[in-house]
Amino acid sequence: MKFGHVFKESLRNEGFPPEWVDSAISYSQLKKCIKRLTDELQQVGLDPATLSKLLKHVEDYNASTDQDDDQERPFEYILSPSSSADGASQSRKAFHPKLLFSVNELTGEVTGAQLDEETKRKLQMLAVETGLSQMRVFEDSGSSLNTVDSVDPSNVITSVPTNASRNRPGYRTIEVPITSDAEFFTRLTTEVSGLEKLQQREQKRMNGQIEELGKQVSRLTNPDRRGNRKMLSVWRQVFQIYVEEGIFFGTTEQDHKAHNSEKAMQRLAGFSNKIATAGLVEKLKKKDNLHALNTFLHINREILQGLRFGEINHNAMLKILKKFDKRTALGVKSTFPRQIQYPEFSEHLAKAVCAEVNTQILAHVPQIDDYACPMCYEIKWRPVKLSCGHTFCIRCLIVMQNTRQHNCPFCRERTVFAANSDNLDTEQAAFLKKWFPEEVKNKQRYNELMAGVDQYGEVYASEKCVVM
Repeated sequence: MKFGHVFKESLRNEGFPPEWVDSAISYSQLKKCIKRLTDELQQVGLDPATLSKLLKHVEDYNASTDQDDDQERPFEYILSPSSSADGASQSRKAFHPKLLFSVNELTGEVTGAQLDEETKRKLQMLAVETGLSQMRVFEDSGSSLNTVDSVDPSNVITSVPTNASRNRPGYRTIEVPITSDAEFFTRLTTEVSGLEKLQQREQKRMNGQIEELGKQVSRLTNPDRRGNRKMLSVWRQVFQIYVEEGIFFGTTEQDHKAHNSEKAMQRLAGFSNKIATAGLVEKLKKKDNLHALNTFLHINREILQGLRFGEINHNAMLKILKKFDKRTALGVKSTFPRQIQYPEFSEHLAKAVCAEVNTQILAHVPQIDDYACPMCYEIKWRPVKLSCGHTFCIRCLIVMQNTRQHNCPFCRERTVFAANSDNLDTEQAAFLKKWFPEEVKNKQRYNELMAGVDQYGEVYASEKCVVM
């Protein structure tokens, strides 16, 4: 199946909003521009096979070469005449592409032995003052040749004094009169700009949704409200699974890149299955909690939809540039992205919105990993902050002191033995007791058990207390 049909079917059947579809790359219209361009080139004998032999490569207007290879490069295709070196400033400027060839200033003979006689004859008709064509060379003021009068302005070919022509006395560079390429690039750049604006609108809209959901999650997980305390641990498990799943961006050493829509869709489905299998959906059975969870899932589906929309439009742009090169041999696919960067609708939008999810939603429910002791990897019950600034649970500090470990495991400062009751971080202890009540209780029981083991031996943990 041809790409154009697949692209159209994707836009029609994948549930994109109508305004998204209206902003998509107009692949079929761009194909028509290419058809008109090939017809224009054909009229002067420049079919793809001929051009592929004549053109060295597509280059920017300000590109230059140190080699004197003009004899080997009779033609060049300039994508944009801007002389600015700032790619960002010219990325959305109008394109004025030019197809240029060199002629002998006196004879009008076209440079390039690879031209067949018919093509050479047609090009000479464009370049010299006499011939079967109405087209004439239009010289700049001050030129050694005079402007030809009584010429149809629409058929005028402008002489372009490029570096190459100035370096070769007796030769002048002539522009082939084609217009469909400018129409092609103008349409494509306009549509890419439209996609950028769409991205900005969607990001703003989704940020509003995320902010509102964040406020709702904050109310539902506030531990100061007794009714929220059981739900707090449920929401923590939901968000922990979400972070571990790494739906849109990998979080491991082996997988640390942005995911494409296919992989993100699999990860999102995996997240949904895991929270259902763990019974977390059933625990969030109250109306407000269930509504918040559904909203959270909906936001992620919207991010996924934006990811997919960006991918198919980016693919459409690459495909149409490839078709442009295949039909014309003008070779713009490799240089066009340097002229106009396609907005990474998928990755940029996903990254921006996911950042909002982290700060506006996930941050309302602190995760235990952020408050785990770096020694035992469990919650810091009765955290002790050393003078060097590093914090450990009291159990791990006592172990370090008992084993005569003077230096902090992180910074190697001799701060371990200097710690005493004054180093207890009461503020963090209160915070942990408020947000992690179950975990704090479990850690307290464990520490009391291990203290008994230290005092009475291993039998303390395996034998029950018997009162005679």
